[in-house]
Amino acid sequence: MAKINAYQVAKEANVSPSTVSRVLNHRSKVNTDTAQKVDEAIDNLKFNSIKNNKKKDLIIVNVPELTNIFYSEILEGSKASATANNFRILIDQTEISKETIEGFINFLDTSNVYGIILLNLLPTSLLNMLSKHTRVIQCCEYNIESNIPSVSVDDFEAAKKATNELIFSGKNKIAILNGPTDFKYSKERLRGFKSSLKEHNILFNPKWCISLPSISYDIAYPIVSQMLNSSDRPNAFFCVSDTLGAAVISAARKFKLKIPEDVSIIGFDNTIISKIISPSLTTINQPKFQEGYSAVELLRSSNHKRNHLFLKTELIGRETT
Repeated sequence: MAKINAYQVAKEANVSPSTVSRVLNHRSKVNTDTAQKVDEAIDNLKFNSIKNNKKKDLIIVNVPELTNIFYSEILEGSKASATANNFRILIDQTEISKETIEGFINFLDTSNVYGIILLNLLPTSLLNMLSKHTRVIQCCEYNIESNIPSVSVDDFEAAKKATNELIFSGKNKIAILNGPTDFKYSKERLRGFKSSLKEHNILFNPKWCISLPSISYDIAYPIVSQMLNSSDRPNAFFCVSDTLGAAVISAARKFKLKIPEDVSIIGFDNTIISKIISPSLTTINQPKFQEGYSAVELLRSSNHKRNHLFLKTELIGRETT
């Protein structure tokens, strides 16, 4: 443990170094209250010195929600890397904001935290505040204006890949089922979707661009049912989640539409849902386990210089295209 000097004690107790010296060498000449302040400062500095020298082995993974199956494989990847490197993982659902940041930082400072992996999109100001107290990695969602390191996929190119596949299969009335518009993935996948349509001279129909408040089968199903029950219905759907793709399949079956002849569907993430639903769902594979694993590895190696890691996506063809 590092030695504590009189100047550190004086600063902690808000007294002069000479007062600290008198307390230690001529205690009877110092009033009781001042001596107690100095004693408390010494005890506090000893505690902090011990705490600071203790190995930091806790990694916090901050997630938006645990009900979304997408995050489970990311957490498994993070856990695998953390365990291999003798770290502990704490899953946290704090909604980090201007109102909660002070309390969250206090938790970081008092919990022996090695670093934090963010699966939430934060503004630059909050990211900078966090990075002053611990190592920070952005995972999946990332702020493109920030220099905080991140690991993700190219959502723009992945969305273009999916939309191109629908177009190449002969579909020209294509809808998009999107997530909340404040997420990076939502904005970039919509941008990729529009780019593909434009490149192939297909008109973008705002009525077929649906942004949902959350990735929810129950929310998506009645909306898609209404779209498919219309005389002017889409003949293809690009869904930003397999969960939403499953809702389209169920709605199409309700109206006895043939898949993929009447309606083609492509999801995103390649979760277990895409494999077990019937017909099986064509989807974009996002390497979720690798994202979680790489986030911990990046946390260990990061020196907080700009370091963005893009992992590759892959189109998995199944029965809905």
